[in-house]
Amino acid sequence: MSRDQREIFDKMTEAVSNSSVKTVSFNLFGTLLLFPFFEDKDIYLLIEREFPDVSTAKSSFSDLRIEAEAEARRKSKEKCSVSIEEIYSILAKKAKISADVRDTLIKRECELALSFVFPRGFGKKLCDTASERGKSIILAADTIYPYETVLAMAEKCGISGKLLMARDVDSGENRNDSLFDAILKKSKASAGSHLHIGGDIAADVETPLMKGAKALLLADVKENMAKTGRLQGYFRSERIFEYDTAEYIALHIALGIYSAYIFDIPRNKAVQSDFCGNAYIMGFIVGGCGRYADISRLDAAERAVLDAISDKEDTRRGGDDFYELFRRHSAEISHILNFSGFELPLKLLTAHGGAADTGLLKSVMDGETYRKWKDSITDAPAAPKIRSAEEQNSLEKLADRMFPPGTRVRNIADGILLKMKRKGK
Repeated sequence: MSRDQREIFDKMTEAVSNSSVKTVSFNLFGTLLLFPFFEDKDIYLLIEREFPDVSTAKSSFSDLRIEAEAEARRKSKEKCSVSIEEIYSILAKKAKISADVRDTLIKRECELALSFVFPRGFGKKLCDTASERGKSIILAADTIYPYETVLAMAEKCGISGKLLMARDVDSGENRNDSLFDAILKKSKASAGSHLHIGGDIAADVETPLMKGAKALLLADVKENMAKTGRLQGYFRSERIFEYDTAEYIALHIALGIYSAYIFDIPRNKAVQSDFCGNAYIMGFIVGGCGRYADISRLDAAERAVLDAISDKEDTRRGGDDFYELFRRHSAEISHILNFSGFELPLKLLTAHGGAADTGLLKSVMDGETYRKWKDSITDAPAAPKIRSAEEQNSLEKLADRMFPPGTRVRNIADGILLKMKRKGK
């Protein structure tokens, strides 16, 4: 841990241990439980591979699954969440599939979720600390999955407490208020002696504080990672058409593992760096992905950088750890994975590396090779900002696939459309 991370670790652990705190609640998913996927729809892409016939002329299974959940949430405003059964009932009508196929799909998604779930290190440490200090623990599960599946996930990850399902709570006028009121009721404690921990500022921090409780923010690992560098944006810009497809599930897992293990405790962004100016972190994602990548087409500069990562102890150790974690988390689906795009972290570092990152390898590179590499570095292209699939209609999804936001062609097209709208007024 860095000094900043150690401060966060100590302060949050101390808050959980405080004798005035009698009960502690956790937002279960994201705070205590994680999946090794960077993109939410990766599980749907896996199901799509197994059930290719569950589609329509206009939509793939993945698109149907996303649309069905969005529709279920619109229709179920009286509850704080929806169930997987509600989602697949809508999907079944859209895809015109039988009840048996629908039930098979539900079972398969639950199986995959249970298979891939793993504990968030720091969140579990806080939960274990609370348990050791004799605090009563509430697990608030805002999820589509059935009670039995969620319980099995928690047990698999060594997490125990009183489980509260968000979809069992009436939303009332304010969803956040209703859910936290239910948490307090479940805890059977006064607000003043209760501590809540989660990753949403409004729901997990502001609402508990307004109710008189204590609250801690444990930010989402993906958000922590995205704030510290250009990596994920660079992946999207370099693989405009393929990034969201099943071909790139392995790369999504790589990003998921990177965010889950390196940014478990939030890190500060380092100036002129995509890897926090840290040799181990750079080796973890660049060297680790390089272990799986097809290196036959690397140019001389890329080979020199990859060799330097292997020669430096800290970067080599990071790559070794990534290699083992990726093997562990992807074991069940290793037979269907390909490693398209695994050269991209290396290409980002070689072509566009910041001074704080390139300087980490200076001591293990030949002077002339290092100078030529530094002189060849240019700025990375601007990363497109992609709206979530739930927020887009089919035309917007197509537009983002063909002309991603931030690209020159899309900017020109958006400018033309804006002028047309103004003329229409």
